[in-house]
Amino acid sequence: MRDLYLPFVTLLLLLVTTSTQAIVLVAAELPPYVIRTNQGNPSGMAIEIMEEAARRLGEPLTIELMPLARALTEVANRKDVMLVPPVRSSQRERLFYWIAPIMDEEFVIVSDRRFHPTPLKTSDLPSLKVGTLRYSFGQHLLKLRLNLASQTVATEALNASKLQRGRIDAWVGAWNAILYNQHISGFSADNLVKGETLMHTQLFVAAHREFPFFEGRRWQITLNEMRKDGSLARIIRQYNYQASE
Repeated sequence: MRDLYLPFVTLLLLLVTTSTQAIVLVAAELPPYVIRTNQGNPSGMAIEIMEEAARRLGEPLTIELMPLARALTEVANRKDVMLVPPVRSSQRERLFYWIAPIMDEEFVIVSDRRFHPTPLKTSDLPSLKVGTLRYSFGQHLLKLRLNLASQTVATEALNASKLQRGRIDAWVGAWNAILYNQHISGFSADNLVKGETLMHTQLFVAAHREFPFFEGRRWQITLNEMRKDGSLARIIRQYNYQASE
């Protein structure tokens, strides 16, 4: 009889332990999903989603903000942290434990209508100067789809500035990131011409491959509940999010 109770007791202890364990969230600085603030924790769609999930789970959440390249490296080497908001791709599939998607996104080509008023296609890009975020999925897509190198920068705001000044012909990135950085750079979204969509995808909460499965499953269930009750949609609407077409 005692042996029958052991699995239950072990599970109960695991529940108690994980419910009080502080979770470290590595947040890649990618506005509007993760936005650096002057004081306190970063903001952004992904941050608000994770803070709400942590509140529902009753767990403290420690956020470590860092550039995208460092964030990917950190989580590939740290077994006890989660990551937002990477794109799930064949290149990254085996590197991480993909806990749950948090929003849909599309990677697109955009141009400035003053210089390229006709929507650009992938076939146009080899002869043009194309800007991407360094180490981003947009940069990876160009290399994968066209074997095309791009002019990379440290932030998407720099791409907005370069496109405005005609220093690049096209900007490849996530559509909502493009819209947000165009806005914060003081440029009108009406200047943008949306061209071909390179890929419809999703942004995820991920973790190291050896992150505790039980812990990841708890977050997965909570995030799925937030999707079903409309909480995810409510949070991202506050950022003027545009769903993939």
